[in-house]
Amino acid sequence: MNKLKEWLEQLLLVFERKTVDALFPPLIFFLANRFLTLEIAAGLTLLYIAGLILYRIFKRHTKKYVLVGTGGALFSIGLSYLSGEAINFYLPGLISTGLIVLACIVSLFMKRPLAALLSHLTRGWPIEWYLRDDIRPAYRHVTILWAAYFLMRLAVQIPLFIAGAFDLYFIFNNILGWPMNIILLITTYVMGIRGLKKLSGPSVEEFMNNKQPPYEGQQKGF
Repeated sequence: MNKLKEWLEQLLLVFERKTVDALFPPLIFFLANRFLTLEIAAGLTLLYIAGLILYRIFKRHTKKYVLVGTGGALFSIGLSYLSGEAINFYLPGLISTGLIVLACIVSLFMKRPLAALLSHLTRGWPIEWYLRDDIRPAYRHVTILWAAYFLMRLAVQIPLFIAGAFDLYFIFNNILGWPMNIILLITTYVMGIRGLKKLSGPSVEEFMNNKQPPYEGQQKGF
């Protein structure tokens, strides 16, 4: 039970309000385009985004939350509307997946694993801690996992996109995509914590306090 609670806490840290904001525009666009027209689908999705922005402003959420899930959706709607092809709604996401794979590979060659850089940006822990020889390998292994996962996604998405299979692309990208992403995040966390324990490096707190070995190591958070 404690492990499950810990995993949920880590998932909430990653998703926060971003999940709902990112999930609903594609869902509205898909359903409206499926039963109505491309123009109406674009209009309804834009209406939802405008309402979301107003809601975030009214609730005085930070600008980060106002923009999350809206900028990409606006670009996607523009592409699909101007081209007249609904499948182009997913082109930005397809490109971003390819860029994630490229970023994973480049970061591994530079010995700056993408998983470490993203964790640093999310949690604010010292970047020097991530780059230690008794810490970095855990983030390298996770970055390799990410690269393999997103390569697998590309292997499925690219043929669907080329074929213009809008319905199948939506099912894979949204209905199957979120559960797969959650599984990836949980796997990342479990694999990362185990990796840190095997490496016997210091925890973030021990590193910041200049504690000498033997270390207790990182027990929570990756």
